[in-house]
Amino acid sequence: MPLPTSAAAPYFDGNAKELLTFFGIVDELSAKAGITDKASIKFAMRCADPDEAELWRDILEYDSNDFEDFANAVLQFYPG
Repeated sequence: MPLPTSAAAPYFDGNAKELLTFFGIVDELSAKAGITDKASIKFAMRCADPDEAELWRDILEYDSNDFEDFANAVLQFYPG
């Protein structure tokens, strides 16, 4: 699992067209590393633009232990 600040880590800059790809990469890296869904959520938050991550913290699923539920809830913020 790359460190969130490394060039190998995924990064979400707020471009809605890239969000599905971002979550797909996070999910793939998490599966390869064998980390929990909660750790995957934290990793995604650390790899996102700080303003985006702040928005994501406000959703109920942030505190869940299900990465798919979290990702689906975040996607609701980005229509299209």
